[in-house]
Amino acid sequence: MARTKSDVSNDTTQTSESALSEMASHIRTLVIDHLLDSRCAAKLVKRLRKESDAVTKCSGGTKSGRKSLLKTFESVDKTLRQEDAALLVAANASLRAVDDANILKGKKRYAQLGAMLDS
Repeated sequence: MARTKSDVSNDTTQTSESALSEMASHIRTLVIDHLLDSRCAAKLVKRLRKESDAVTKCSGGTKSGRKSLLKTFESVDKTLRQEDAALLVAANASLRAVDDANILKGKKRYAQLGAMLDS
C-alpha cells in the first residue's frame, strides 16, 4: 500500500527556512551531547530536508536562507557521520573484547585437557 501525500503538504507550508535551520542545529546539538540517537536524528533530518524542499517550492524563500539551511544540513550530516563512526569503533572494540575473552577461555580449557591427559 503506497503512501499518498496530504493536500496540506501539496499546497502550502507555513514553515520558514530559519525555523528549519534552527531545528536542524538543535538536532545536531542533541546528537553531540549524546541525548539523541544518531539513527533517530538521521530520520528527523530526512524529514526536515523534505520540508525544506516544500518551502523552496511554495514560497521560494531567500537565497541567503537557502545557503544557511544547506550549511546547517551539511554540519548536521558531518556530525551524524562522526557519531556513526564512533559507534562503529565502540562496537568493534566490544566485539574484540568478547573474542579475546573467548580465546582466553579456550586456551584455559585446552591447558586443562592437556594436564588431564598427562596425568
